Amino acid sequence: MLDSRKRANEKWLAANYEQISFRAPKGTRAQIKQWAEECGLSMASYIQQACKEKAEKNLKKS
Repeated sequence: MLDSRKRANEKWLAANYEQISFRAPKGTRAQIKQWAEECGLSMASYIQQACKEKAEKNLKKS
């Protein structure tokens, strides 16, 4: 990939996305990856969906 394309991709990602990182006990990553694969999702999509579902559930309780 050309350097100019890499810079353009990095610029677009910085303008449109945020990176979130967190620490979890050993084995958690593998478990999340397995669950995501079973659902046909990437790990990122799986975690985003899980967070949305949790938020919706909490809103219904309120």
